[in-house]
Amino acid sequence: MMLVSVWKRVPKSAVWLLLAAGAALLILLPRGGTSSKSTEEARLSFSLDKEERRIENALSRIEGAGKVTVVLTLEASEEKEYARNTDSDRQNQADSGRSEERSEIAKVGSGALTVKVSYPRYRGALVIAEGSGSALRLALTQAVASLTGLGTDRITVVTGR
Repeated sequence: MMLVSVWKRVPKSAVWLLLAAGAALLILLPRGGTSSKSTEEARLSFSLDKEERRIENALSRIEGAGKVTVVLTLEASEEKEYARNTDSDRQNQADSGRSEERSEIAKVGSGALTVKVSYPRYRGALVIAEGSGSALRLALTQAVASLTGLGTDRITVVTGR
């Protein structure tokens, strides 16, 4: 009863304005299709070249470093664990009991459903910098250790031309 009395007091132009605004929002909002998912996967996928360039850009901003080149080596590559659909068939026969399990990768749309992504682990890093000095070498070593998770014993910093 109360809702009806409120409805009668609301100007009809306000109702049409709200409906038009809602329709505009629905039109302007991005669709939740596979294109946004594949863009997200592409953004998250690992590229050793991109990672080296990213670290080079950061290190070259350290005062006195000059032009920097970074070479990373990997201990293990990127691994993806996919969700699986399993189906168990158990056949009990008089002679012996058998069980058979079948599994297949779970799919979402046209792609596999990823449960876990393990990014690569680094083995070592070589940093070649134009600048020199023990303070700069220490700063570059600590920066690479922070960015990669490597111990300082696995990072070599040398002066280049």
